[in-house]
Amino acid sequence: MKQKGRVIRIGTRKSRLAMAQTMLAARALEEAEPGLKAEIVPLVTAGDRILDRSLVEFGGKGAFVAEFEHALLEGKIDAAVHSAKDMPMELAEGLSVPAVLKREDPRDVFVTVKGREIQNSPMIVGTGSLRRQIQIRERKNCVCKLLRGNVNTRLEKLYEGQYDGILLAAAGLLRLGLLEDERFSFEFLPETEFIPAGGQAIIAIEARENSEFKELFQKINHIPTECSLRAEREVLRLLGAGCNEAIGVYSFFEGETLSMELMREWKGKMVRCAAAGKPQEYEALARELVKGL
Repeated sequence: MKQKGRVIRIGTRKSRLAMAQTMLAARALEEAEPGLKAEIVPLVTAGDRILDRSLVEFGGKGAFVAEFEHALLEGKIDAAVHSAKDMPMELAEGLSVPAVLKREDPRDVFVTVKGREIQNSPMIVGTGSLRRQIQIRERKNCVCKLLRGNVNTRLEKLYEGQYDGILLAAAGLLRLGLLEDERFSFEFLPETEFIPAGGQAIIAIEARENSEFKELFQKINHIPTECSLRAEREVLRLLGAGCNEAIGVYSFFEGETLSMELMREWKGKMVRCAAAGKPQEYEALARELVKGL
């Protein structure tokens, strides 16, 4: 008789993007351990329930994570899948991020309706991100208006004429196959010029530190992406960054060198700096980058 494989319960938000990202993680885990069955456990977070206010007003990045951490600590789920950029700097005691998947396209995308002339001057751009606001105002004559909701909802609001353009992450559009929507034009903004959020385009798996699946997580962990995420989060930690600051940080490999770009709003203006060094010395590199500000 064939032995029944293990079951791993994976917590996720209910949005189409969250489910798509969770399925990527589930497939990676199942491929790494033949016979393993991934059971998806949808949860609703505060960030999903409150859509009429920016994240700054009701808990920042933790608005998408707290429910999962409670479920992990109570043993209701074995893992939680997050967009790494939505994770708070401090995880609950007893929890860690044992695995990340290979990073998707980290760029931001400026989306407009194809063939439609801009209705307003200055144009109205939808985004709830302070980081995106300050950078898009450098590139375009615009005012920014709060934009919340899942990716599909945001695109529909644009199509309905509530905005002249909106800013979205390329990774989400790619994972949902939305770049094929012929109603829209997509302008990809270079990641070393329009600096992404720390952890953008990275899928992170959170679990208990004493998890029975620890070795399995190690099998699917993408080391270069993990290095980039650690470096970016270290910069954010040194800056004490949350959701209420306009900060972007991006790290990438050039051969065996880890290069980093940082932008931050300072007294109403944007300042930038860059640094490069050995990947294993990412903490020193992060300190150098922050000192450059």
